[in-house]
Amino acid sequence: MSSESARVCWPVPASLSRPDGPSCSPLARSKIRQGKSMAVSETSITSEKRFSDLWERSLELRPDVVDGDGNSYEVIFPGVRNQAAGPDFRGAVLRRDGRTFGGDVELHLEQSGWRAHGHHADPAYDGVVLQVVLRLARNNDHFTGPPTATATFPECLVESPSLPEISPSDLEALGIQRFFAKSAGFRLELDAGVSPDQVVYQGMMEAMGYARNRKPFLALSRSAPLSLFTQLRDEPRRTAEFGVFAALAAAGNVLERITPPERGQIRRVASRLGARSRLSGHDWSMFRVRPGAGPVNRMRAIAFIIAAGLDESLSERMQAVFERGGANGLVRVVADAPHIGRGFALVIASNVLLPCLYAIHPSDGIISEFRKMPSPPSDSVTRGIAKVLGERIRPANAAQHSGLHALAKSRSWPGRN
Repeated sequence: MSSESARVCWPVPASLSRPDGPSCSPLARSKIRQGKSMAVSETSITSEKRFSDLWERSLELRPDVVDGDGNSYEVIFPGVRNQAAGPDFRGAVLRRDGRTFGGDVELHLEQSGWRAHGHHADPAYDGVVLQVVLRLARNNDHFTGPPTATATFPECLVESPSLPEISPSDLEALGIQRFFAKSAGFRLELDAGVSPDQVVYQGMMEAMGYARNRKPFLALSRSAPLSLFTQLRDEPRRTAEFGVFAALAAAGNVLERITPPERGQIRRVASRLGARSRLSGHDWSMFRVRPGAGPVNRMRAIAFIIAAGLDESLSERMQAVFERGGANGLVRVVADAPHIGRGFALVIASNVLLPCLYAIHPSDGIISEFRKMPSPPSDSVTRGIAKVLGERIRPANAAQHSGLHALAKSRSWPGRN
């Protein structure tokens, strides 16, 4: 891979630049002068996890990053820590010889890790612009891979990173903008002729995939649409619930993940409903997916929610729940499903149900409820942003939590394509 072809130039805020070169912040330099800090030796970093923890704090620790030819790299932004397969950090921003560029960063204890881990043959690593290691190979003339540099970290804890101040009200404003953007996306579906019920269903299905399986769940919502389940309206609740699950499991091609006794029954019910397999079993990712959050259990969860109201419009049902109990009412409806929990229910209510309802029937009351909702649990994005901001930002509500996600995707945020 050519490093030049992967480089992307970035506008870098002045407040994130380091005119004095790669070193610690003023507070950290003061600690070093007082003898309170020393360089972290390579022998003290014994795992790639420890290495990743330090790299994630690069804005705080200001490591010396130098390649074998003596060229120094300045870390403008270390990237967002990747929890899926692929490079360790996505969207890093670096500077070398006065030129700022962005891309992915891969960490290894040894330079040989690039080939030993098979990255040289994996297209997922084509966007890596720098491999950062603790130890360079003694003879790397024949190394084929991205530019490689060593990192040395000073053990200085920065109490007040010199980053732009972002207030809770700023975050909330960003979160509201993100809410409107999501709602506009649902509005486009409605304007394209998709029914309100199907739009709500598609949104919930996509959310069931969370980070790893959003695309296959969205595809499944279209190959096994909500209208498929209308033939179950007159069935008892538990029978209807199993019917919805059977149709989803068959259409999603996840039967191999289900025990044989239930598998046969699913095939029979799905056949009667006319559900057909549209996805490959390979479409589903189980990489770092908790068993309870896997596709089969999430299909059981959505089946529980759908079967609870097959005799009424899904969108009207959710609107009625909102009018009776506000955002918390929507959270309870989702949290009652198996394998969900209140934390994930907050994610679905704030990111899908409220924006959907706003797209169908805009009202100030929906925005007000969004602002009052508790914050969903922290995730890899919000934790990463909080670390960059020195842990100063702890979202107090769903709008601020959404604002952190908006900030991470903003073109003004370092490392964003």
